[in-house]
Amino acid sequence: MSPAHPTTRRPRGFLAFAAAAAAVVIGASGCSIDLSEFRPGSGGEEPSPSPTPVKAAPLLQSALDSLREQPAAAVQGQVSKSENSAVSDVSLTTTDGGTTSGTVQTNENEAEVVQADGKLFAKAPDAFWLDKNITNPDAGGYPNSWVRLSGDQLGVDPASMLAPTALADILGSMAPGGGKAKLENLDGTTAYRVDLQGGESSRVWIGEESGQLLRAEIEQLGPEGADSGPRARLDFTVPERPDVQTVYEDVLAVAQDGLKGSPDARMPVDWSGQLSLECQTGGACEVAGTAEDTSSGGSGGDGDGDGASVTVRMEATVENEELGSKDCSDSATLKAGGTADLSCGVDFSLEPSASPVSYDVSGGARLSTSALSGDARKNLVSAVEEERDTALDGPSPSGDASESPVAEESAGG
Repeated sequence: MSPAHPTTRRPRGFLAFAAAAAAVVIGASGCSIDLSEFRPGSGGEEPSPSPTPVKAAPLLQSALDSLREQPAAAVQGQVSKSENSAVSDVSLTTTDGGTTSGTVQTNENEAEVVQADGKLFAKAPDAFWLDKNITNPDAGGYPNSWVRLSGDQLGVDPASMLAPTALADILGSMAPGGGKAKLENLDGTTAYRVDLQGGESSRVWIGEESGQLLRAEIEQLGPEGADSGPRARLDFTVPERPDVQTVYEDVLAVAQDGLKGSPDARMPVDWSGQLSLECQTGGACEVAGTAEDTSSGGSGGDGDGDGASVTVRMEATVENEELGSKDCSDSATLKAGGTADLSCGVDFSLEPSASPVSYDVSGGARLSTSALSGDARKNLVSAVEEERDTALDGPSPSGDASESPVAEESAGG
């Protein structure tokens, strides 16, 4: 793959720091790879004539039942939004509860990824975020910080697409009504190929001996009811218990120490109009502004329960050369397609005077976003710990490979 050459450039410094001014009087009153290789069915496997093709539907059902019993699924492969869009390399392990750890690489820009309690985060270099065309006022702080984003922005939503039960449901909805599955050589492993609904466009490979899902090539990988989903070519393995434990440990480490103050990139936000600064006699001043969703059509969020809104924060400073400066802040919830009013005040507490004096007071405010407000981070940690304790109490995900229940079925069976 060739290096990315993004054209988007982010404003730096205090270009996103809006300002206003006012005066106070003292008086006596006081926020690609080659798509021919990516196309389903073009993986380069040489089919082997199968003397014993089997019924496709029961074979697939058995593999999906096995998948649903796994506490986690590990995938490696590629995803892309469409036939002509950039392809991302993914390496992710996702538990059945949706907790995820791994990496996604696009245009040689690799992002560390974690997901928990339906919330998706990435930690990536500046070029990764520039490729996403994200220009929020606080985007200068994204590089090497954990940033909340949507599955659409990342290119895949592991919890809804790659968790064992979720994936089994997706593939089950595409199960063929009939037909036969034939043996093929899949990278040196003998596997049955099952053509899903859509024939050549979507299919899976199931191990002849293991009866487990080994590979899927899907034109649109999305949960039922989704308007769209990425094209995907993914290889699957069953992680061992220590690997599942590591996923929880990694995610908890990030949640406990890395998500404090994390910004939220799911919705483009900016100031709507100018800030206002009003000061009263005696030195009480208020800064006010309106934040807005600047996406076209107001389509922010990722549908993860609270994805239709983000928390925006205003950090304001009011200052005068003689009086010094004072800070204040305010937060509000900004819904997709809407606006949110923010305001906060400071008080210089000036004493009444028989000789009124006027001061030129200036003020400004920086807009930012917050991924986890209030107790949300603590709740996320608790949710992961509860899921971990429940999942790891069960039987080991590994074990003796069982034979496919239909592997010996004859062509006429």
